[in-house]
Amino acid sequence: MRPFLETTEYFKASEPRTTTKYILLWTDPNLHPFVYFGEGNSVFAKAKCEYTNCYVTSNRELLRNSAEYDIIAFNGPQLDVADLPRLRSFRQKYVYANIEAAANYPICTDDWNNFFNWTWTYKLNSDAIWGYIVVMNSSNHIIGPSLEVDWMSVDDMAPIDDALKQKLETKNKAAAWFVSNCETASKREEFVNELQIFLGDFNLKVDMYGACGTFQCPKEIMSKCLEEIEKNYYFFLAFENAVSEDYVTEKVLLALNHYTVPIVYGGADYSRFLPPGSYLNAKKLGAKNLAKEMYDIIENREIYYRYFRWRQYYSFGRRFENPDSNEYCRFCAMANDENLMKETKTYHNFSSWWSPEICNFTATSK
Repeated sequence: MRPFLETTEYFKASEPRTTTKYILLWTDPNLHPFVYFGEGNSVFAKAKCEYTNCYVTSNRELLRNSAEYDIIAFNGPQLDVADLPRLRSFRQKYVYANIEAAANYPICTDDWNNFFNWTWTYKLNSDAIWGYIVVMNSSNHIIGPSLEVDWMSVDDMAPIDDALKQKLETKNKAAAWFVSNCETASKREEFVNELQIFLGDFNLKVDMYGACGTFQCPKEIMSKCLEEIEKNYYFFLAFENAVSEDYVTEKVLLALNHYTVPIVYGGADYSRFLPPGSYLNAKKLGAKNLAKEMYDIIENREIYYRYFRWRQYYSFGRRFENPDSNEYCRFCAMANDENLMKETKTYHNFSSWWSPEICNFTATSK
């Protein structure tokens, strides 16, 4: 049971006395994604958000009581039913924030049913989306990621020009992989071990950079490593450490922005994130078919060129680089949206929203 329900009814807080919107970080402010908030409103001013009147704090004593804050945000990995606000107002919003994969931090209890009003995660059906990438069309309008994106067909895209062909001409190595976590929930390392065997049949291999491989790329020479990737490698492995819906990290962005073809591995529907004909899906192909596909593409330059047609029509960046997609700007804008703040919705069955695959599997395995 939740303490505030045991001790009191919802607190009837007065209407906000000022235009300042107070956001309380209930859990550790030094963990992602809260760490980028800082204290006060500087994060909103620096990002040139439309609204900059939000004040962020981790000080639970700043206002008279917990019901006085407009928003209280909880970081998913630190949820604790024994440490919750004792007073709550109908006008304030409780927000579940998490940028970690649901597979790594599942919630399979009913403790959080009807507790959160909003969600702030990487899932594309969140109220506010924390994402690693943003997709823009040729007019610089944001079109994704989204549950549905109206991509151009690769057959309708024009062939790449000679300048790009010349840039791609220097490639002479099959694939690179930056990896430091050697044992993951997604078991990506097992897939790569199998892939290496099948690639060996074609005299190809994946070069592994980092703690799990034989090649090193410390941060101080990262730019040089990326030049190496861009110049020499046909493919780049964008393998996630967990298999969760919509969980796509910056790995794919590194591939796209450095003229390699990403090979993706995760739980996302990648058509929500990437245009057709721009990537290979390792989980769908399987290790044996993927190795053959990589070989065939490397052997036929014209096929390889097709994987870069998208560059004339789309571009990729990071969400925080654009005020229109900056998740912190979105957060403050929501706090200023009177209609949103007046809504009384909660997530009735939170576990089925956050981690349905894991929780359903756990339930049926008992």
